[in-house]
Amino acid sequence: MSLGVVDEAIYSVWPDFAGNIHREFYGLRYKSVETHLSISYGFTGYAGDKPLQLAKNKPAFELADFKNEGDVVEPIIRKNFKDTAFWQPEVITGSDGRATVKVRLPDNLTTWRATARGVTADTKVGATKYKVVSRKDVIMRLETPRFVTQGDTVTLSGIVHNYLPSDKATQISIAVEGAQLLSPAKQIVTISKQGEHRVDWQVTAPNVGQITLLAKALTDTESDAVELLLEVVPRGLHQVKNETWTAADENADRTFALDLPANADAHARKLRIEVSPSVAGTLFGALDYLTAYPYGCTEQTMSSFLPNVVVSQAINEVSTSSIRSSNNLEKKVRRGLARLYAFQHDDGGWGWWKNDQSDPFMTAYVIDGLTLAKHAGYQIDDRRVQQGRDKLQKMLEPGKTESGTAIDPDTRAFMVYALGETGGVEATYIDRLFADRGNLQPYGRALLALALNQRQEEKRAHEVAAEIESTASDDGVTVHWQSRRKEMLDFVEQNDTEATALSLKALARIRPASQLLPRTARWLVSHRPNSYYWNSTKDTAFAILGLIDYLKVSRELAPNYDLEVYLNGETVLAEHVSSSATSQTFVVNRKANEISASNQVRVVKRGQGMLYFSTSIDYYTGEEEVAARGSSGLNLTCACELLKMDTNLSGRWSH
Repeated sequence: MSLGVVDEAIYSVWPDFAGNIHREFYGLRYKSVETHLSISYGFTGYAGDKPLQLAKNKPAFELADFKNEGDVVEPIIRKNFKDTAFWQPEVITGSDGRATVKVRLPDNLTTWRATARGVTADTKVGATKYKVVSRKDVIMRLETPRFVTQGDTVTLSGIVHNYLPSDKATQISIAVEGAQLLSPAKQIVTISKQGEHRVDWQVTAPNVGQITLLAKALTDTESDAVELLLEVVPRGLHQVKNETWTAADENADRTFALDLPANADAHARKLRIEVSPSVAGTLFGALDYLTAYPYGCTEQTMSSFLPNVVVSQAINEVSTSSIRSSNNLEKKVRRGLARLYAFQHDDGGWGWWKNDQSDPFMTAYVIDGLTLAKHAGYQIDDRRVQQGRDKLQKMLEPGKTESGTAIDPDTRAFMVYALGETGGVEATYIDRLFADRGNLQPYGRALLALALNQRQEEKRAHEVAAEIESTASDDGVTVHWQSRRKEMLDFVEQNDTEATALSLKALARIRPASQLLPRTARWLVSHRPNSYYWNSTKDTAFAILGLIDYLKVSRELAPNYDLEVYLNGETVLAEHVSSSATSQTFVVNRKANEISASNQVRVVKRGQGMLYFSTSIDYYTGEEEVAARGSSGLNLTCACELLKMDTNLSGRWSH
């Protein structure tokens, strides 16, 4: 049996759509024979493998805050509010057909609905519901805003309900921690039977943090108390200072200054120090988040399928990488394969959709991804890959798409690279691309270098690799390649991440001693706009592919050094870093008064191996007037106009 106990109010938001279990199993069905393709399906839900945890992770108050006056909960101090009280999908009865489950209800004053559904070994099914009201005769309700901004003065309201059979003298009080109470904390009022009374308190919040509110309604017959937490968010302009450093020397010592302006809020500061002996430490810790079930069009399917394959390859090739045992990576890859096979056109190619024209880029993208899956140990239908190769060669020779549009040089480079990786490419295509390499972006140039290396053409591969090195954008600390691609459906024009990852991959294979390698890896790791992943799953997959090749030729997977980190003279980290720690990231966090206005972070390394260091300090400043800011990606302007009542317009508002 399954048993769920939830707040009845949930079904006011959305009804139970499970249906009648008996009808679903034993309802009338007509005899019919139909033919369907198993390539079209849909699903809803975004929680992945998390649904069993949802009940545990709810914030302090949810639907209980919106109850009407007749809803109630258990006594003492009520502070544990949840929408879901209990969920167990596998309750097994004894031989007598009975099972006992103990459920401790949260503190919500509400109606709880218990739903049980059962099935026997011989497929007898049934379902039932039961409701129980958790209530009190004296109820204290506390109404608050969702959050408070530092410096705000807000009004909190307490509403006390008396459901006792007689009038009651009631002592109403509130205790506040983390803010200043401006109103009297206590008062005594008489509340008529079946009546209610409202009390307002004013509170000011001068500091960032959390406010704890404890409101009580006490009578000589029954009492109630409720405790809620209220967040105080910083007021002002959010600022961030960053410092990064990469060290390869056996003895390295560096000090960084992180000074704050005079008007930085002392209570709204956060300092993070991160040190890792390898890019693997900051990269492979998030592999679980990169795996997903593929869906959507060909590109969306590939952009989910490819990271799954790359994660498999990382696990196979880098011993320090791992994912959760519950992550069904095999199933995700198999489902991706099935969808890609279903999207293949009759001519052997792939387009963006099932029924459009075959596209050169998409065909190259898919056959390369299928081959990567094969290298990662998955069984691939070689016939389908060969059909894709045949179609790719037919499009490569005339240099035009099926609609007659000329294929751009970078897409040609990807086509040539994909043919080489999936079974070989004719020398004439390589020669033509090599001669035309002056028209290639860094993205295409890296693919050409990889194609030459795959054919073991060392001289020309080294020549292109030298051109890759000479065209790098170098800021003195990191190295990357700026690249743009033609407009394509679903892809942004800027292509720096893929171009840099492919350039790193090419240099790691052709020039493993290149001085640019660690600085390129540093750029990739430092330019993740979404913390543990890049702009898209496709960018993420390419970045990991490049970094895996870098890890193979670097000494990062065999460190042996002592690491010390000091904050304002205090030792905050002291570790000996060895091979067993290559996937580990050492993190130090400090906040509020633990951070001075003037800060010095010192990093000391003694021994062999790479060190990746980054530190950032977040703070808020309270300027009344802030100059306009913007970026190349987004600029917004705001205009404010005063509204006034114009009596000549029949009471309507006008500017």
